[in-house]
Amino acid sequence: MERKEDKGVFLMGGDRLIDNNDLYFYVYKSLKLSTKLKKNISVERIKTDTYRKELIFHPMWLAKLLVIADRKPFPPKQVPMICFVDAVSGYRGLSSEFKITKCSTEPTEMKEPKIVKQEDIERYIKDVQNRQINRSYILKKPRHKIVDYSLVYLPLWKIEIDSVLIPEPLILNANTGESEKYLSSQWGTDNWFLQ
Repeated sequence: MERKEDKGVFLMGGDRLIDNNDLYFYVYKSLKLSTKLKKNISVERIKTDTYRKELIFHPMWLAKLLVIADRKPFPPKQVPMICFVDAVSGYRGLSSEFKITKCSTEPTEMKEPKIVKQEDIERYIKDVQNRQINRSYILKKPRHKIVDYSLVYLPLWKIEIDSVLIPEPLILNANTGESEKYLSSQWGTDNWFLQ
């Protein structure tokens, strides 16, 4: 298992982030249906009522895993997987392939990771292996290999709107426009930290 130490800042997702024109459409799309049905909520209204918007970069550990399932007398089946660990809250899980791109400019608003020690990172990765991967194997549990892991940053839009209908800041994925409400709700808790 190897920790990648690359120079520079690497981002999750493609090299194209949501621009200002499309951002307000995604804000509107992320609202609850009951809020959207109010007559005074529209994309233009959200645009005029937005008083603060910032692009933040949230630290995440991405690990490339190899799951090796023995199948005697056949050769072992090797399945590659991707594990992510939120470096602030400890929230973790499995995901599909991520595209990683090098950031051309130095990001201004980068959150500080809380999980930074190598042994801690590996404990979180092993927890995902035991609780999520092994659960799908009924009889014999597979062997695991951590190929490598590295710290990357998830670009997020934080939008604050001056409206009683939208009292809390909205956090949107700057790549896809999807709401990251659950992820952001975990930042202030210690539910996911390992003891």
